[in-house]
Amino acid sequence: MIGKIKKGSGFKGCVNYVLGKEQAVLLHADGVLTESRGDIIHSFCMQTGMNPDLKKPVGHIALSYSAVDAPKLTDEKMVQLAQEYMREMKITDTQYIIVRHQDREHPHV
Repeated sequence: MIGKIKKGSGFKGCVNYVLGKEQAVLLHADGVLTESRGDIIHSFCMQTGMNPDLKKPVGHIALSYSAVDAPKLTDEKMVQLAQEYMREMKITDTQYIIVRHQDREHPHV
């Protein structure tokens, strides 16, 4: 697994990028309304409003796996691995979405 972490200031751009990719599938969400992209963005923005001093509230983590492992990486397994990664990185008690992309040979969320 290769993990890449980016920080940013705009939820709209991040959510549109993550969900706008071809064959993107929202696998899991916690603390976020998921009826539409707008609801997701609004949910994140509302929470951020509680800490207006935070300069870069957006965290985008890409977890990529070898194409060899693709047959073993079900949607459920991808959610499990993403949640384990977040726990190990001490990313807890926060809102998040997990989105699977299928636009490349290698599985990634």
